[in-house]
Amino acid sequence: MGEHDRLVVDYTLLESSKSNLRDIKKALKGIDKHRADIHDIWGHDSVAGKMDEFVTNWDNYRRELLENVEDLGKQVETSLKSFEKLDLDLKNANEKKREQKRGN
Repeated sequence: MGEHDRLVVDYTLLESSKSNLRDIKKALKGIDKHRADIHDIWGHDSVAGKMDEFVTNWDNYRRELLENVEDLGKQVETSLKSFEKLDLDLKNANEKKREQKRGN
């Protein structure tokens, strides 16, 4: 078997991706807490109204983005667990094969 017919899984990348997605999720959820803090800085009611409209639209897009980040995080977690299980299964199969060869 050559170098090109092997699957190489970068566990460090998967773990950091999982961590980064968790941080993004936390940041997106935390933005809502600051909405009331900025309402008074707009001054004039018409400006404040337009900014509220903008923030409401942003909330809708943020919610959609948050769902996508959560889905991606679940996929990364599932991939990581699957590859870890596969690695363990392959290790166990190889050990079993070695033991069988020693027994013959």
